[in-house]
Amino acid sequence: MFRYRLMTPLSSPFARFKKEIAVWLEVEYRDQSARLQFEGPTPLVAEVRRSLGKAPGYRGQEVDVDDTLTPLDLFEAMSSDVMRPFDPKLVAGDNVLTRPSPPTMTTEELTRSFASWFAIWLVAALPGPVKVRSYEWEHLVEALQGMLFDWSFWRPKHESREKAASALAPLLSKALAHETTRLRDEYESRPVAQRLVPPSLTPEEAHEVASVFVEAFDTAAPGDDGAAALIVRLHEKFHALGLMGRRQA
Repeated sequence: MFRYRLMTPLSSPFARFKKEIAVWLEVEYRDQSARLQFEGPTPLVAEVRRSLGKAPGYRGQEVDVDDTLTPLDLFEAMSSDVMRPFDPKLVAGDNVLTRPSPPTMTTEELTRSFASWFAIWLVAALPGPVKVRSYEWEHLVEALQGMLFDWSFWRPKHESREKAASALAPLLSKALAHETTRLRDEYESRPVAQRLVPPSLTPEEAHEVASVFVEAFDTAAPGDDGAAALIVRLHEKFHALGLMGRRQA
């Protein structure tokens, strides 16, 4: 539940009653939608509904009190100047704003998704690495944030890092072969010394690469700083793995 307590504004014709009004959404996640629910004297609820209808929701979209809203919408509306006279207080669900909905993909679908993204990063994003604070860097940080959240649901399905790497390795090997072909111009334009992996991997090499991802994701810190540090760590670990050097030898 995501619940606010509001007070009768001093400017209201009902101010003498000094009544509280409750406004809430029956939700667990910040991007989950539900219809607004109200509790309080009928004329005051009507006054709150009128004011909310003039308040901005998430990303500036106007609140439609007769439609479904997310906690992000309600939070933005309650934080606006329009609702300030009601002195809104969040009394339940402060953790809802930090909880995205769990992934809708199955474990197998998540495994394929991770393998695909890891392959793209190995070919295009991690070599270099991308310039810090560039558009590409920010885009990668944002992607990693979402993947770390999905990882928190996928990882417990595998008893150990070894089993997690074993689940990823064959799909990662196929995805890497596909991405080095699809992004051939970008891959081949890089000096060999800047390539993190060869275009094809043996089963043993694929397991090594998957193990690097598993260990790094398992130990990544939350937030933007954690995602940014993860980019650097992955780049360093793949250079240390030295797969390109082995092939040249």
